[in-house]
Amino acid sequence: EWKAIPTAHGSTDIPAIAQPANTVIKDLFIVTDSIITTAGTNGDGVDMSIGTAEGGAQIMALCEILDDGGGAVSLQANTPLYIVENCHGQAANWAAPDTATSEATTGKLVAGLLDSGSSAREIHVRIDSIDTNLAASGNVKIGVVFQHID
Repeated sequence: EWKAIPTAHGSTDIPAIAQPANTVIKDLFIVTDSIITTAGTNGDGVDMSIGTAEGGAQIMALCEILDDGGGAVSLQANTPLYIVENCHGQAANWAAPDTATSEATTGKLVAGLLDSGSSAREIHVRIDSIDTNLAASGNVKIGVVFQHID
């Protein structure tokens, strides 16, 4: 389901995603219906965390997926930005040229926590616009591909 990301800086919690038992998160990506753009001042950006509880970061610590180092950065519309791909995090600036500046997710993912274990659980994603308001915003969806393991 689409979730609006307001231009005003602050946190937005995405509705919980059900992860079946005995699965790993193979892929996790964000897609937007319109371009999301940071304000263009050093220190602005968009962070994401992934947890097993609302607002948590048990799976991935806060990571700047749009890292505004003094110039506006955009997340392109209708183009998936993979946070986890093939059970691995991403290197810094992995989405260039579409999304040119981002912090690496590799060191932010907590080892072993892509795996649900023998019980189903919920995944909670939080999007934070940091420091100042966004220059442009829209609606986002989080897509997840699970792989069953025995």
